[in-house]
Amino acid sequence: MTPYARRGVHGQTVEALARRILGGRIPEGATLDLVALRSELDVSLTALRESLKVLAAKGMIDARQKRGTFVRSRADWNLLDADVLRWRFEGADGNGRDQALLHDLAEMRAIVEPAAVRLAAARRTDADLAALDAALAAMAER
Repeated sequence: MTPYARRGVHGQTVEALARRILGGRIPEGATLDLVALRSELDVSLTALRESLKVLAAKGMIDARQKRGTFVRSRADWNLLDADVLRWRFEGADGNGRDQALLHDLAEMRAIVEPAAVRLAAARRTDADLAALDAALAAMAER
């Protein structure tokens, strides 16, 4: 997937805002000052609005009458979205890694994988067992 930054002004604006949100520079619950952002990022109102639509689709922000545009709780974000994952791995720690993401993924695997293994074992066929035996034999020969 092409990073948004390579998609012109709109994409650069999406990237800049997403990084600020993920890095905590714009915290959860914060109301976005669109006039200040537009001036700071030196973008048109159209580019800013289109960028906000992208982030809203990813669950990162929302807009409400009388409240304005605000950063949603991290629990509402689409954390498995390809862009969100990329932004998190490019991370706030400056090392290109988000340790919290790695922890979250390990936690998710610990929840999902045992259930998947139980289902696979319960639904296995004789052909599955033969394929497993063949794979084990091939590994033993190496």
